[in-house]
Amino acid sequence: MAKRRVDSHLKEDSSEALVSKLLPEEWVIRKLHPDYGVDVTVEVFERQGQQIPTMGEFLFVQLKSTTSLKSGVEPIRPRVNVEKVLDLQDREAEHELDVVRYVVDCDTIDNARLMGPSTPLMLFVCDLAQGEVYYICLTDYYDKIIEPRGIDLSRQKFFTVIIPAGNKLTDPRSVEVMRFYATRAKLYGMFNLAQFQYREARWILEELANHEHVEKLPSNLAIIDRFARRLRAMPVWERDIPWQLIRDHKDRLDLIIKNIDADVLGLILRGIDAYLKGDDKALTSLLQFHQLCSMSWEQFSTIGRTFEDIVREWFLPTMMGQLGSGEEPYFREIKS
Repeated sequence: MAKRRVDSHLKEDSSEALVSKLLPEEWVIRKLHPDYGVDVTVEVFERQGQQIPTMGEFLFVQLKSTTSLKSGVEPIRPRVNVEKVLDLQDREAEHELDVVRYVVDCDTIDNARLMGPSTPLMLFVCDLAQGEVYYICLTDYYDKIIEPRGIDLSRQKFFTVIIPAGNKLTDPRSVEVMRFYATRAKLYGMFNLAQFQYREARWILEELANHEHVEKLPSNLAIIDRFARRLRAMPVWERDIPWQLIRDHKDRLDLIIKNIDADVLGLILRGIDAYLKGDDKALTSLLQFHQLCSMSWEQFSTIGRTFEDIVREWFLPTMMGQLGSGEEPYFREIKS
């Protein structure tokens, strides 16, 4: 008997074609053979004039398809930071969320856990009947929902994943959201560098604020200059991702570098000289630059904490996640 195709192969091909249609045409989708929990990788490219360079960013995707996706409404309960305490789900629901539900084998979820937060594994569920693709980050889903609720996946073969109905690739913001996940490794690299710089800069800034250490001022300022330019060179600042904090800190780094390029060192040295001659207000430039740098690096060092506390829950079916990323009419208060 001749070789033949089966329905599962046709669904697989249809799913890949649908994802390719909904993602930017510049992005490259590669199918993995054999696959062990990751069906495809998506490499991000961006058009820049006549060139289309790679951004060095990747999505790792487990691709599923169905023609009968289950939808419903999920109560959303308030809770505290699950990195500090377990999520007992013992509070009264204040909001509700339109969702779709999909049953995933537990081995796939465990694979997401093993890949770790810097390499998020996405689940794409292709609704072939509606021509829609729903997404959820399984890595974040495990860390922020499954583990905090004490669910033991080793005791079961399958688990029902709840996906916010607004998480769909036909949504206008979906490309920006996919960039958000694809830049995860870059974000973690920036978090790590900012933490290192903050630990080192604290001692430098103590001396920088004291005019009595004027002999160390050029070398200390050179280190601050190096730190600012090194951190600003991290490629994540130029990415179009839906996180305003990144844009705000980019502006702050640019301000520090602008001050340095405008010869803040000379301004400070002239101010110290004038202060030693009796002008009490002449240290203003030194104090202002110190305050700018001190406040900035303290804030830079907390970016990773904010990401872990808040941002990793975005696009998940949780209160914090939906307050940060949810939209009406999918996410709404429960009317009494």
